[in-house]
Amino acid sequence: MLAGDAAFLEQYRAQLSGRIFDYIQMAAARDYMRTADGRIQLQGEDYMNIETHNTEPAVMRRMEGHIRFIDIHYLISGEEWIGTVPRSENTVLHESFPERDLYFYSGEKEESRILLRPGRFAVFYPVDLHRPLCAGTSGCCPVRKAVIKIKVNEA
Repeated sequence: MLAGDAAFLEQYRAQLSGRIFDYIQMAAARDYMRTADGRIQLQGEDYMNIETHNTEPAVMRRMEGHIRFIDIHYLISGEEWIGTVPRSENTVLHESFPERDLYFYSGEKEESRILLRPGRFAVFYPVDLHRPLCAGTSGCCPVRKAVIKIKVNEA
């Protein structure tokens, strides 16, 4: 997992793979006032979902993970915490939707938290479980975000 601010994206260039860097750069440059929520096809099997949600207390959100895709969460508006923890022998799979590459877990007690505000991003690899859409410092609020999915064997 890694997180950063698109304002400093050029400084991250050497540490990010080409596709991840390019997609974060694309997300940061996009005019979201003219972009409706929905799926946008990128290269190969990669795609981006533009989504609008309301954050919730963390206890209401589930820890999720993916196997076939890397997730990039780029916040457009609002504020959210995302909890994260590495997948380990302490995590228990509770529900799976393999056709959507979506798996829900429990078992971890301590997680790191990443605060996303507009322009900030987080990258989650298949070993990184994450709990998105948790209420931020100002409480529950609407958020708009781009979630980019990068096929693992193409990252």
